Amino acid sequence: MQTQWRALLLDSRVSRDNTTAAQPPEGDPLRSPFEADYDRVIYSTPFRRLARKTQVHPLALNDHVRTRLTHSLEVGCVGRSLGKKLAGFLQSKGHMPVDRSESDLVWIMLSACAAHDIGNPPFGHAGEYAIREWVTTHETEVFGKHSVSPGVRADLALFEGNAQGFRIAARPDNPKTGYLRLTYATLGAMIKYPWHSEDKRAQNQKKFNVFSTEQALFEAMMTSMGLSDSKETFRRHPMSFLTEAADDICYRILDLEDAVEIGILDGKRVRDLYAKSLCADTKGDSLAVLRGKVIRALIEGVWEVFEQDYANIMAGTRTADLKSGLKPNLAQIVASIKTLYQEIFAERSKVAAELGAYKALGRIVKALCAATGRLAEGGDYDKAGFLSHRCLELAWGEGYARAHQNESYDWLLHQVMDYVSGLTDNYARQLSREIEGT
Repeated sequence: MQTQWRALLLDSRVSRDNTTAAQPPEGDPLRSPFEADYDRVIYSTPFRRLARKTQVHPLALNDHVRTRLTHSLEVGCVGRSLGKKLAGFLQSKGHMPVDRSESDLVWIMLSACAAHDIGNPPFGHAGEYAIREWVTTHETEVFGKHSVSPGVRADLALFEGNAQGFRIAARPDNPKTGYLRLTYATLGAMIKYPWHSEDKRAQNQKKFNVFSTEQALFEAMMTSMGLSDSKETFRRHPMSFLTEAADDICYRILDLEDAVEIGILDGKRVRDLYAKSLCADTKGDSLAVLRGKVIRALIEGVWEVFEQDYANIMAGTRTADLKSGLKPNLAQIVASIKTLYQEIFAERSKVAAELGAYKALGRIVKALCAATGRLAEGGDYDKAGFLSHRCLELAWGEGYARAHQNESYDWLLHQVMDYVSGLTDNYARQLSREIEGT
């Protein structure tokens, strides 16, 4: 098992020339490769922009409400605790590789948690749905008469923030859009859905972690970590269950706190829910104190599930998330929170903002696809026309557009998605108005 974990904790990165070959870590006396991963994420443009991206409540005027950035940092706190638990567990069983330490596992978890939402478009999950819906109902505007591969068609029609996040985190070849080239171990810890956009599971679940453009890179990486069952089937990295659990804990608990803050939910209802789940004396505890206790209980609960099902997780036979195995008192709080979420999602201002997201993102995608389509048709920036020039300059700048004027339309379409998914909520609204001329 130690040998298996040595592969799972691989500190190689994708080679700089974007081949499928792995590149060994570069020596750095101040940081391990996994510490460098965290620094790359924290200093990156995609991470910084999360400060102006919706977590649950779009364009909230209350500055206390969480954004994707604060959410990602909070997920990292829970992930750090789970990383420490995993390290102690591996050490106790003799499964920890001799050249790895608790610190390595903690940094992997911190990095994966910090990066887990960097591919999400503006307006939260509503942004994902808006892009998918707009692409599938406006195929002529998006694909035109160009020869677009089936994979890229599926990438856009099923646009997934998780796959966009993997693209940003894994690729080395486009610093303009912030590709990070993280280590294999950190990338593995991010991947919840180890299949690509053309896989039947993507079609059925509308969930996947890999665009067609990163498929070869993904397959080489997963094979290097010993997670390949066949050319088409890959197992989840064990640490991805912990990253997913950290995310589940934070958004289920902390999003309720935001709903109380902006008046959607009554604080007493949430407080009573927390107190009931703890099965302990909570008299006099504030909502914040109760929240901390519930998070701690859920950390212990999901870890217990991981520990008990360790053999199946390592064998790749477990597919369910960890929260599905929680004990009854903790499972009850998860179920109760799910019920409260129906009230949050039905709140009028949230619904109105999400309707606006569809129009805003649709306008931007339409304009950029038209501009890149003209560029691809002639392979010459000078022949693209005035309006296309303005769109290309607005998104990427003339120099970048000229440098890539001979790229395929497949390549350009993913540049459009890189740009659109990187927009903040505020700038997406502003840009949409500018394109519309209002």
